[in-house]
Amino acid sequence: MGKSDRRRAPKRARSTVEDDVVTTDPPNEMNSWVTDDVNTPFGLVPAALQSYFKEVNAQLLQMMQGDDTEGGNEEKQMLLQAILNEMDKNELMLATDPTCSLVMENMASQLDEKALRILLDRMTGSVPESVPQAAGDASTDAHGVLRSLPAIICDMYEEMEPSLPEMMTDAFASHTLRSLVALLAGVPMALLEDLRSRKSAKYRTKERQKSMVNDSLWDTTLERVSVPDHFYNVLYRLYHHLQSHLTEPQIHAMMPDAVAAPTLRLLLRLEDGLIENQQSLAFHPHSLASMALSSSHERTDFMEASIRDAVATHVLETALQSTSRSSLLRFWETYVQGRVVKLGGHPCANYVVATLLRLLPAERGESVSPFSSALQELTQAGDQLVKHQMLGVLQAALERSVALNDYASEMVHAIASSFRFPSDPSAEDVAAFVPMVLSIHTWKAYLHQKQEDSSSGTKRKRGDRNDEYTTQGSILLQRMLQLPAPHQNWVYQSLASDRLASYCRSPSAAHVVMAALTHSGSSYSQRRALLRPLLEILLDLCDDAWGSRVADACWFAADGFTKEKIAQLVIKHEKRLLSSSYGRFFVRRLRLGVYRKNVDEWKAWAQTDTAPPAPALKGMTKNPFLFLRDHSPTSSKTKHKKKQGSRAERELENIFSAIE
Repeated sequence: MGKSDRRRAPKRARSTVEDDVVTTDPPNEMNSWVTDDVNTPFGLVPAALQSYFKEVNAQLLQMMQGDDTEGGNEEKQMLLQAILNEMDKNELMLATDPTCSLVMENMASQLDEKALRILLDRMTGSVPESVPQAAGDASTDAHGVLRSLPAIICDMYEEMEPSLPEMMTDAFASHTLRSLVALLAGVPMALLEDLRSRKSAKYRTKERQKSMVNDSLWDTTLERVSVPDHFYNVLYRLYHHLQSHLTEPQIHAMMPDAVAAPTLRLLLRLEDGLIENQQSLAFHPHSLASMALSSSHERTDFMEASIRDAVATHVLETALQSTSRSSLLRFWETYVQGRVVKLGGHPCANYVVATLLRLLPAERGESVSPFSSALQELTQAGDQLVKHQMLGVLQAALERSVALNDYASEMVHAIASSFRFPSDPSAEDVAAFVPMVLSIHTWKAYLHQKQEDSSSGTKRKRGDRNDEYTTQGSILLQRMLQLPAPHQNWVYQSLASDRLASYCRSPSAAHVVMAALTHSGSSYSQRRALLRPLLEILLDLCDDAWGSRVADACWFAADGFTKEKIAQLVIKHEKRLLSSSYGRFFVRRLRLGVYRKNVDEWKAWAQTDTAPPAPALKGMTKNPFLFLRDHSPTSSKTKHKKKQGSRAERELENIFSAIE
């Protein structure tokens, strides 16, 4: 179409009247697309401030890991002051930011007392449910006063008290509650193994977290911290608040919960440490321990499931350790009696049974004690534990027998019956006792396995560690060695056999040989019978990773005459041992230079060179709150006097804060 043929379209008439539509938003209502983020309750950190904190954290970590010189400390204090200035009025926003909170965590260990008090003072009153009450209290009396650290801690508890039951089931608040309990009691954090979950500990070991947080500067002492006396009153108040607000169904719901279970365990230990009328609070009928174990004499589906649950079993163990004897016996008679072997073979329930065996009454009398009846069950059907390779219950019973210094013959009979070992064995049968227990096979299964190995004709290489020796069997034999004589004779007679060299080179069996040599309860003849074949292969043992440790045990177990024979043997083969990666350490131990100069002086030294004391048996974990039994809460008269003197104390605080 040509240019001349184009025509403009006619104009359309516009309406002259337009309806004015006025849209008004409802007052005090946010737009629908704006939602509250529970992770940032105090707002988002500005991007500039966030980038500043990321940059300054690297400098802070570098200064924390550097030398504490005078110039370095001054530079560190200047950096901390600059960070505090940037944090002014933004503490709550920074504390809820994932990155900036790590910087504040690093700062906390470096701040002096006054700066820490200021920081904590600004963060109090931040719980949304208790802001009005906290703000009202602060505005009337304490406006402009820098509170002391104990006062700040008590005020923080006042804010958190209404939310304590909910905090137990919160994935983040439960850690804070456990830290608060430890702080009020003065218990070091290092004693609380449940303070940080495995998942959290694994996350903090990652390289990125290592570069952001330095945990090495936190105090890891195991000594109890001295706290103000009124902290114990707050601790009793915290326990009574939770005990009165938690019901038995709520406690049962927390037991298998991976978040609430560690806090519940901590409260059970705290309950065991608190006393009232010269009696532990855990012995009361409505205590947390009694509610956790259930007062019913009939089996319930919940408790049957809890005994077999990987999380709830930890709570049950703690409750059993702190509860009264009547509750312990009721739980034993209802759930465990007659089923020791059945539950002992379960991967989770065996820990509950082992804890019970360490606590059951074992007094001998006219009636059979619960511990004795448990040993009878192990004697009758203990082979099921061996077939499932679950020796935890046998080990717990053996440790209890050693602690009681009783039931030794019954215990050996139970172990022999569990492995189906002959009651009247020959010398050849006794020689096979140790390898049978190490392999966790019954007598018949061990002989069958030995026959198969001999018929196959395959020879195992020297460096092949895939043998049949197990850690569980090694621990059981080490516990058997602690029985009084002559109940450990089978172990000593079996060790002094043709397989002794293979035991010394095995990571698991070598510990049995070392325990047999260094155990103080063994007789001289038992040690001598084991030392004689070991001295013949001593040079070969010194050239092995685990054999060298057995050689050290031989040295400590030998008498003065035997030690001199060992020194003469080492001098003859000194060049060979010095060229060995492990033998040279054994040569250094013997101090041959002193022997060449003065034999009498060397003999006097050799008589005093004994083995270090063996570590104690690792039984149940000790309750870190037991010391609280010496700290009872103050009476009401004392509280009334403190209330009367609170005004004078407040005036003194005003004066001290003005001086600061």
